[in-house]
Amino acid sequence: MQGSTGAVKANTQVLIITHASKNVSEQGIKDPLLYPGAPHTHLLEDVFCNLEQRIGLTDAVIAFDHKIDCPISRLYLDNLRQFCDRRTVRLVVSPSSLLMGNQLTATAAFMRGIEAIETSHVLFFEHDHVFLRDLDWGIVDQAFGMGVRMLRFNEGVNTSRADWRESVTPMPGCNKICETNYYCNKPFLATTEFCRTLFELAERQVPTWNGLFGGFVEGPVMRQILADEFNLSREEFRRRYPIALYGPLGAPPMIEHFGVFPGRRARWTKALKSWLKRG
Repeated sequence: MQGSTGAVKANTQVLIITHASKNVSEQGIKDPLLYPGAPHTHLLEDVFCNLEQRIGLTDAVIAFDHKIDCPISRLYLDNLRQFCDRRTVRLVVSPSSLLMGNQLTATAAFMRGIEAIETSHVLFFEHDHVFLRDLDWGIVDQAFGMGVRMLRFNEGVNTSRADWRESVTPMPGCNKICETNYYCNKPFLATTEFCRTLFELAERQVPTWNGLFGGFVEGPVMRQILADEFNLSREEFRRRYPIALYGPLGAPPMIEHFGVFPGRRARWTKALKSWLKRG
């Protein structure tokens, strides 16, 4: 692992968000979706092994969005407690209900989790992602040393995506990272204070699925970021949102998403067919 004695690394805890089930009725799905591994923790075990291998970090907080009216969630909580005892990980439980939309419950879990972080930096990680390559902590130190407050890890190639209004450009003064205007819930490293500030942008009221803006938490956060991009100068916007992507322009994916919820592919296929018909 490169740059494994980085200053940022020494002041970073991992925040992992997990759930056993979720209500995504805002996406037009009537039945709750289940996390593929629940009620067991073997996928979390894979995540921790990956973090040990690729990142060299296992000091973690797990925030659990616990649906108290879901039997699988209750079983998952028992297994999570055993897992956290074995791994010496702090577990933060955020109680919710299957009757509550995922925007509300996920935001609450995100906020409870970030409040439990005791370090100046946080590696945010949902429970169904893995790193594909070792992290160079020297690049991380360089990025935060030049004013970056969030360093995202991409699931795709580092390139702009006009259809998502995502801009990716070379970072002035550093050819190892890129500037971006985009936030999403995929893994990222951030100063804890900046992360908390972004999470607080997420709306607490019951939303509708917001399509172009992404899903829970990331949707309302990105909507506010986009509003500021429209209404601030470029310099003001960059000062408010110093977000970067790990790797140079054109870099290959750094992370992979392995959790496919039942119906996800069918949902996106349906949306794509609907979009094609409009054309």
